[in-house]
Amino acid sequence: TYLLTYLLRTYVRTYVRTYVRTYVRTYVTYVRTYVRTTYVRTYVRTYVRTYVRTYVRTYVRTYVRTYVRTYVRTYVRTYVRTYVRTYVRTTTTTTTTTTYVRTYVRTYVRTYVRTYVRTYVRTYVRTYVRTYGTYVRTYGT
Repeated sequence: TYLLTYLLRTYVRTYVRTYVRTYVRTYVTYVRTYVRTTYVRTYVRTYVRTYVRTYVRTYVRTYVRTYVRTYVRTYVRTYVRTYVRTYVRTTTTTTTTTTYVRTYVRTYVRTYVRTYVRTYVRTYVRTYVRTYGTYVRTYGT
């Protein structure tokens, strides 16, 4: 007999998500310079946004396969023995001959059972890493 059994299938999924958001806003407004009665306004706005997103996905799959093989062997042996005995009796007038025949039959049945168990363990580890970059915006007049 030959058996193939799947004992254990484990799926372990880990999701690690990190969000790092930094907002840097600088406002420089109303810088007034008078050169020959010229009025100049300068607006400087800098937006620095950094988005750091890391996706770490790990897939761990373990396959455990067990192979169970059983071998059954039976040995049957029969022994046959015959015993023949003859008795002769003689008297003055007659002679008697008696024969005894005995047969012995013995049967031996032996069974050998062997089981082989083999386990195969396979683990698959997959990691997915995704990173998203930074955004820098500057506005100036």
